[in-house]
Amino acid sequence: MPTEEDDTNADENTLPPTEAFRLLSDGTRLQTLQGLVELTDAKGYGSEPVSFSALHEQVDTRDSAHFNYHLQELRDQFVEGTEDGYRPRYPARKVVRAIRAGTFTERAALTDEPIDGTCPQCGDADLRASYADERLAISCAACETALTANDFPPGGFEERSLADVLHAFDRLVRHRVSFAADGVCPECTATMDGHVTTDIPPEWGYEALPAFDCTRCDFSVLPSFGMLLLDHPDVVSFHRNRGEDLRKPPFWELSLCVSDRYTTIESREPWRVTVRVPGGNEELVATIEGADVVAVRTE
Repeated sequence: MPTEEDDTNADENTLPPTEAFRLLSDGTRLQTLQGLVELTDAKGYGSEPVSFSALHEQVDTRDSAHFNYHLQELRDQFVEGTEDGYRPRYPARKVVRAIRAGTFTERAALTDEPIDGTCPQCGDADLRASYADERLAISCAACETALTANDFPPGGFEERSLADVLHAFDRLVRHRVSFAADGVCPECTATMDGHVTTDIPPEWGYEALPAFDCTRCDFSVLPSFGMLLLDHPDVVSFHRNRGEDLRKPPFWELSLCVSDRYTTIESREPWRVTVRVPGGNEELVATIEGADVVAVRTE
């Protein structure tokens, strides 16, 4: 149980969000962080600190006293000061990465753009991609099925063809599910709470889904039961033995990932689900309890 002393230390080590964003509210400070990260990256991994003069040259101000004031404001939380110069701390890199990714500054839009691929529901080759409100969605125009929709940063469209964007989207979603299933939040690395939810929009067509919620930042990942199997070694081997590579097609072209065709709910208290995937003369059978894959076998 935390003691009063623990609470005091926690308060001393925590900067209120309003104060953190106040520190970033000045253009000179954002330029300073961007310049510091840029200079540090240019020197390579394990680089030496950046000198005051070199950093000052990166910022649009001739007044060294004015620059120094803003630099000192950033120290401790965003900038590490040493006898030899300055280094960006992790929060500084996080802010600069968000700027580069266009998370806060860019917008993108896409409406029913035809893409390559085959719908796993109806077999038609009439897939469409849409992007709005920082979410990328894939659907089938032929059977009007919404196959997937997930957050995707607008900066991901920069200098990429649509095919490359879709490849990045496929890998990003797989990455999120893999992290979440391992109990690690892909957004902030805190613990993910895995459970089963029935709070699902009717148009999705699922009775229940595994859900992973971050205990710290509330980031959520909501895959299908089948998608939990994508990285399981026995599942990968089962498909490889049949000449199939689960990494090649995007996940929205796999029935295993975007439908409950192979899923049977065995019990609800507690939740127990069986996923059966046919494969020639054999069948892959996976048992999932709650949001955990507990057994995979071949019959």
